[in-house]
Amino acid sequence: MNAAALSAPQASRRTPWLLLLLYFGAHIVARTLVSDALELDEAEQALWTQQLAAGYGTQPPLYTWLQWAVFQVAGVSVLSLSLMKNALLASTYAFVWLAARRLMAPPLALLAAASMLLIPQIGWESQRDLTHSVLATAVAAATLYVVVRLIEKPRPVLYLALGLCAALGLLSKYSFAVYLAALGLAVLLSRDTRPTLRSPWLIAAALLALVVLAPHALWLLDHWQLASARTLEKLDAAPGLAGGIVRGLSSLLGATLATLAALALAFAAIFGRAAWAPAATSPHCRLWGRYLGLLALLMLALVVVGGATHFKGRWLQPLLFMAPLAFFCCRPHLATHPRLSWLRGTLIVFALLYLFMASMRPVFDGWRNRPDELNEPAAELALALRSAGYDGRAPIVTHDPVLGGVLRVRFPQAPVVVWKDGAPAPQVQPGMHLLIGRGETGRAMFERAGTGDYALLRLRYRHAHPGHPPIEYRYTLVR
Repeated sequence: MNAAALSAPQASRRTPWLLLLLYFGAHIVARTLVSDALELDEAEQALWTQQLAAGYGTQPPLYTWLQWAVFQVAGVSVLSLSLMKNALLASTYAFVWLAARRLMAPPLALLAAASMLLIPQIGWESQRDLTHSVLATAVAAATLYVVVRLIEKPRPVLYLALGLCAALGLLSKYSFAVYLAALGLAVLLSRDTRPTLRSPWLIAAALLALVVLAPHALWLLDHWQLASARTLEKLDAAPGLAGGIVRGLSSLLGATLATLAALALAFAAIFGRAAWAPAATSPHCRLWGRYLGLLALLMLALVVVGGATHFKGRWLQPLLFMAPLAFFCCRPHLATHPRLSWLRGTLIVFALLYLFMASMRPVFDGWRNRPDELNEPAAELALALRSAGYDGRAPIVTHDPVLGGVLRVRFPQAPVVVWKDGAPAPQVQPGMHLLIGRGETGRAMFERAGTGDYALLRLRYRHAHPGHPPIEYRYTLVR
């Protein structure tokens, strides 16, 4: 065999890594250049990472811990926020591809991972403004890869990796428990995979998971009401009502369609009848079928027993990300389908479209005369505050978490406190501090503070129609 023949498989193995580096590197560059302002989830991370804690309110703490570590290395910046998110997104595609190449022919393996672009919550929403769901999906993909390796050849290190993934997933998003339950039951109920669960190393994996979870679990015991209140509010839980069950089932169906409809339509349009051909009977195909069936039962139980009446597509993202993998695993005949190149072309178009949308989004919002957070003039605001005498180190108090996150990035040495409506005035260290608000809610904050002595600053959005009202900032240096 000549050198060219030997190098061909190596080149094909390098291709996915190069594609991931190119695509997500382009997204990092685009996000860094397009705006120095922040979205809500980005702003929350900028604020929460001011200190390490065992918990941060309604969400598990792992994303914030990781973002804190990135900030320590790369500094508090939009670049660090984008680097963190895109590294997680890239790892999701990487783990799905690594799992898929053990289950199917190489052409299908790469498409099984890349087809997640056709799931809007992964391809677009994750780039737009998500954090914890992005991390939970990345850990879910890693868990999937570990399970595939365990079924293939059980080893102690893989059991320990499974325990670590389970703990990290629960530290990413509490709903990860649904994923673990469905996947674990699917393995248990399959005769082909059940022996994997009989190893004593599974106990070691559970103990490792408990050790990793312990600090946050102890915090959760003392803050259970705080951590669960917003989740129950989002689900709009109201058990026992027939009308609630109907609303819950309708919402669940709508969220599922929002997650999988584009993927299903693309596969049906490209592969035609071959997309609906009888599924293969391989052990892994049966496993994914059981997983999806059990997942449906668990979600139905959440509606009927738990009383959940409201679902969003992004909540299903860590549960349904592996739909393309399951599809191609059960249809190996598609590896030689004459329209396989059509799917490749479709995925390239979607990838470029997402990159274009991410790069031009503030401009589009300005054209629509609906400027959002990314159009906030962060640099101009910071310059105006410095010109007014703010030293960039004194504590900052504001009512708006997005504004607080923006100021945290512009003044990383200044502690930032968000003064929520109805809460007592925050305690700040003696000395000067900056009190700043935005719009009418900013005016209300000054009324709560009992002071009308403030400066008024009007700044234009970065992209908006000429007649659009400017942003009004009220601020004062309290000594």
